[in-house]
Amino acid sequence: MNNKKLIAGLLALLSAINALGADSTKPSPESEAAPVYYVIPHTHWEGAVFITREEYLEMGLPHILTAVRLLKEHPNYRFTLDQVEYFRAFLERYPEEADAFRKFVAEGKLQIVCGLNIMPDDNMPSGESFVRQMLYAKGYCREALGVEVKVGWLLDTFGHHAQLPQILRLAGYNSFWFARGIKDPAHMPSEFLWQGIDGTQIPAFWLPRGYGSLFSPPRNLAKFTAFVTQVYNSLAVNTRNAPDRVGFNGADVSDPEIYLPDMVDEFNRQTNKPFTLCLAVPTDFEAVVARRKNLPVITGERNPLFQGVYSTRIELKQRMRETERLLTTAEKFGALAQWLGTSVDHQIIWRAWEPALFNVTHDLGSGVMTDHVYEDVNRGYDFAGKLGSDLLESRVRDVVARTDTSGQGVPVAVFNTLGWMRTDIAQGDVGFVEGDLKGFAVFDPAGKEVPAQLIASDPYADGGLRRVKFVFVARDVPAMGCAVYYVVGLKSAGKSTEIVNEACHTLENDFYKAEVDLKTGAVTSLRLKAGDWEALAGPANVVATEEDHGDVWELFKTLNGAQIDIMTRPIGVPDAAKARFSDKETGDAGTIRRGPVFSEFQVRHPFGTNTFATTIRLYQGVPRVDVETKLVNHDKFVRYRVVVPTSVQNGRDFQEIPFGAIERPTSQEFPAQNWADYSDDTHGVTLLNRGLPGNNVADGTLILSLMRSTAIQSYGGFDQAAIASGTALELGKERTFRYALVPHAGDWRQANAYRAGLEFNNPLIVRKASAHKGSLPGVWGLFDVSPGNVVLSAFKPANDGSSIIRVYEADGRATAATLKLHAKVLSANEANLMEDTGKKLKTQDDSIHFDLHPFEIKTFKLQLKNE
Repeated sequence: MNNKKLIAGLLALLSAINALGADSTKPSPESEAAPVYYVIPHTHWEGAVFITREEYLEMGLPHILTAVRLLKEHPNYRFTLDQVEYFRAFLERYPEEADAFRKFVAEGKLQIVCGLNIMPDDNMPSGESFVRQMLYAKGYCREALGVEVKVGWLLDTFGHHAQLPQILRLAGYNSFWFARGIKDPAHMPSEFLWQGIDGTQIPAFWLPRGYGSLFSPPRNLAKFTAFVTQVYNSLAVNTRNAPDRVGFNGADVSDPEIYLPDMVDEFNRQTNKPFTLCLAVPTDFEAVVARRKNLPVITGERNPLFQGVYSTRIELKQRMRETERLLTTAEKFGALAQWLGTSVDHQIIWRAWEPALFNVTHDLGSGVMTDHVYEDVNRGYDFAGKLGSDLLESRVRDVVARTDTSGQGVPVAVFNTLGWMRTDIAQGDVGFVEGDLKGFAVFDPAGKEVPAQLIASDPYADGGLRRVKFVFVARDVPAMGCAVYYVVGLKSAGKSTEIVNEACHTLENDFYKAEVDLKTGAVTSLRLKAGDWEALAGPANVVATEEDHGDVWELFKTLNGAQIDIMTRPIGVPDAAKARFSDKETGDAGTIRRGPVFSEFQVRHPFGTNTFATTIRLYQGVPRVDVETKLVNHDKFVRYRVVVPTSVQNGRDFQEIPFGAIERPTSQEFPAQNWADYSDDTHGVTLLNRGLPGNNVADGTLILSLMRSTAIQSYGGFDQAAIASGTALELGKERTFRYALVPHAGDWRQANAYRAGLEFNNPLIVRKASAHKGSLPGVWGLFDVSPGNVVLSAFKPANDGSSIIRVYEADGRATAATLKLHAKVLSANEANLMEDTGKKLKTQDDSIHFDLHPFEIKTFKLQLKNE
């Protein structure tokens, strides 16, 4: 690729964005002096999008050399750097300038902001993923530079959720700077207090003219003066006519402009200048704004923005969610192993986290990259997945080794990694060496046989069972704990292996009765047995495919890179006159099979030139309708959405965001975490997903975006060869989508939607073991969190040997809560998100009692006596 062409394209784009719109003496307060226009020189390094990380480093690292040179040559110069991945590479590859770099940081002339490894998307990754960004990057800044990053900085991220103020404050940030996600750009204040859903406020700095407003100014003084004056004046409404204002000199992967300091000095020597230019870092301007009185308070989220990204290259969103689950689960087992006296390697988990954190760079997490960058992203997930899986298995083995598994049969340890006792599906497999076995049975820890259902078997040559794969419902598995079941081979077939194929069209469990169209896969009826409520107003689990000639960023249109305001164009249900629906095409009738654990329906049929397949399962004892849908796409520039028409009238749309939930307007697609819910006061339906963030409710219909076939169609004047993105067309690839329906009485709070979402995304972990004695009993749990609206978010080992437990209030109610440990608590402290030790807490009977206000996040740091 021609990098010069890339730079030219980026600069041309920044010029289009700009079209929208010093003296070393410290300026006096606004009320005492002439106006000051603060100029913040910076560069926005792109982690990866059109070229790879390494290629962007090769392009961008010399720019830091330029910044260091300017800092050496001009005492008045200032510079701002934002992403650890960027400047850490500089310190490693240019050690000869490391001392100068650290000196300027210590003097405050080179300000480190952002405090994240990269500039991530903050809507689609989990809240814990964002916390790991801060732990990883702010921790590096502390250790390598001796600096505490306090300036929040997400200039180019595509929208922001409404828990960000609290998250930033809890990690030690004093401010938040951003450019995108505004409802009314013409009247939006550029400086305000942003209030999150829990009530936390943080000073926010919005950039009305983007983060390149003063980039590439003229070198002629008269034209320079006219240029900066025009931009300054254009900020009047947004600054509410405050005299002191701020502008940005920099762009995407831009080299600091060597002539800028001299032009600023020349400007300031004018006797008739309209204001003073001051080369600055962000905290210089923050100090000015802090003296202002009556800053406006703005609540709510800064979403949605580029809505195409919620389903472009959907497999990356799925890999992101799966990797987050894998690594946070490995952390939980690391904390369990530490409690049991096993040493924990903290570096290896960070080695696994690093590519996962990098891959949620706002462009990568959105899926808007070129093909060869896409391949690089997948290699990163492969590395994180392999390392994380190996680490998890090692830690699980450590915990299983301390658990008493003695008993009759093959021990099967079932682990619950959530913060409440739980009943859910468990899937295992065992092998037998005894001959002539015709069946098997599963027994619970008390020795009682439980229903089990055969999924697959591998017989010996003489017909006896050699291996079996099976499912059963594990009941009341303790929070953050284990229950040991036992599998016994039988000489007879046994009731656990019975499966009956049926031609009827109903599926049923303890909670629901569903009717399906055997030929199309549509769910034609779904009744909640309690109260006999019909949840559907029409066929559900119907996939619609629609033409979508947008690009990787946008639905139905191509990118406007200068867009800063949120999307308000309505997005309704698929148009019956234009879309193709999976229930309008058929093939061979599907089949229903029943067993002691689940009822299942499967069907596969053509879908235009494509293929549609769906599997629907209802498990006994589990209040959930699980769906797995597979699509093979052969069409270009289409999108696929699954629709669930509900019978709810005049309901409200609530969706999960990191560490909380928020009501959102209907007929608009938003990025949700694990669930979206549409309810009135009496009934509702929750739609759960695994790594499918694009959620919408329109005309009472829950809509989930599954995937798009799209491409980069144009960008900044680049030729098509430079931005090849054919993999985003998803041609000929079978993609699998997992989601679930939870009809319920009451609203999303009464339905515990947040618990259902976490259970669906965190299956019980099942591992077979040898029979042995252990210091832990066959059924044990380390702790319980109560009441039900208090959700466990993290359990991990800290670097100092303590254990970190993080919870949050999940349904917007002030709550008196309890954390009950089933281990000896030697000490307990509050902590912030950086795991710094805070206020000492009293414990009573190894319990901590605490209050939470609505949607509050709270972190505890505990020293536990080793088991």
